[in-house]
Amino acid sequence: MAVAEPATDDTHNYSQQTASPNISVTVGGTVLPAGETITTTNDPALTLTITADEPIEIISVRVDGETRRSYVPNSTTFAETTTLDLDAGTHDLAIVVRTADRTTTYAATVTEDSGAPLMTFESPISAGFVGPNGTYEQLNDTYTLNKSTVELRGRIHDQSNVEQVIIEHEYRYQYGTEPRDTDTRIEITEPNQTISRTLRLGPTQPDVGSGVNSLTIELRDEFGHVREYETTLRVEDTDPPNISVLKQYPVATRSAVRIDAEATDRVGLASVGLRIGPANGSGQQYLYTERQPTKQAISKVITPTVDVFDGTRNITLIATDQAGRTTTRELSVNYTELVTPQIQFNRSLSGSVDDRTVQAAGTVSEGQITRVRIETLTPDGETIDINSVYSGGVTENLTFRERLDAGSYPAAVRVRVLDVTGTEHTRRLALSQSEPADPLTRPTEQSADRGIDTMSETTLGAVESSDPLEPSSSNQSSLLGGLLSFISRHALAIGVLTAAGIGGAAFRQRRG
Repeated sequence: MAVAEPATDDTHNYSQQTASPNISVTVGGTVLPAGETITTTNDPALTLTITADEPIEIISVRVDGETRRSYVPNSTTFAETTTLDLDAGTHDLAIVVRTADRTTTYAATVTEDSGAPLMTFESPISAGFVGPNGTYEQLNDTYTLNKSTVELRGRIHDQSNVEQVIIEHEYRYQYGTEPRDTDTRIEITEPNQTISRTLRLGPTQPDVGSGVNSLTIELRDEFGHVREYETTLRVEDTDPPNISVLKQYPVATRSAVRIDAEATDRVGLASVGLRIGPANGSGQQYLYTERQPTKQAISKVITPTVDVFDGTRNITLIATDQAGRTTTRELSVNYTELVTPQIQFNRSLSGSVDDRTVQAAGTVSEGQITRVRIETLTPDGETIDINSVYSGGVTENLTFRERLDAGSYPAAVRVRVLDVTGTEHTRRLALSQSEPADPLTRPTEQSADRGIDTMSETTLGAVESSDPLEPSSSNQSSLLGGLLSFISRHALAIGVLTAAGIGGAAFRQRRG
């Protein structure tokens, strides 16, 4: 019997309006309120329960605007269960109910998930929705990689919630004459939309026809749909190891040098060693060895200490990877160079403060320092004034900013630095007299941690030369120094007398 379909905007006008029908919808066993969305498996069951104050004339079930079921109850209650025949994807569900005095429409969204989840692999292999125009490309049977530590990274695609991802990695290899295998299983629950896990793969063993990595990835959604991916990964070692020298440290307690170095290989290191001698020598002291391919390090830091009693000693660092490729790194080790400090004057902060005082500033660095002193000298090399900047344990870097008495200009300043071997290193600086700076309180504490910026308000003179001063005649020096000192101390009085003399002469001239 054909039933006329009600229009959704059909309206009956009566003097008394009754309440709207109560429409209850269940999809796949789950209540679906109006306006909500639900995801189901294939062709879910649809249950309708409708009650009204007036007899229900027509019920129409529509999917994406197409009528799928139609009922004429002629009753105030209705209950029915049917099957929603849906394609995979998202659909608009509408239930239109007409009573004697009104038409009521219920609307919701149903997404059918009828297929298993998919994955797009992003690293270390590429597959999935990566083809032209976003087409889906399946995994290859075999992939070849050039490193053993990889990040398995992928994006999950599914209409419903993916509840679990299982990654299984099996490596079959030979150790000595014995075949072996290792199994790794990783379970990821509620992975959301992406996964990322680090895997350690084993290298190929072409000599014995072994060394194969089998990889299986299983995805399972909330409706029990399962998809499984399988592939084989081969790791081929094509590059030799790399050796980096990180730093060399002098050992203060003895004439020796500690070396920090790192050996790396993309697949695995079989050994790292040290040879006292050149790269073309023979023999080595092994600092690391590992023949088991599943345990070989990708990176190994070594810290050998080498005795250097006199001069320079050549050593060679040696790294061999699991494929038998060897890298050597020869370097010269010199204890004296490592403990010898660098003395630098800060020319912008070194100069004269007044006619009898100079300031010397700078740094002592890159050495093994036990004592630092600064002194001013006469032209004959005699000490005028001396300050102790540092004295104590061993330090590698310090700054200084010291004020010292000076006999005359140009003034000579000398820095004396003692290293851990007892060797003294010096550097001299010649300072010319400049405009006097505003006097500051002389620091009372001579310490190694006095910063350069602590007296930045001081006006300082220019540095003439870092070369040693040529000694001058003592009579010339005394005469010049005395004259400069007299003029500086009595400049004001001389100015007053000069002004008075000029003024008196002018007065006498006017009177005349």
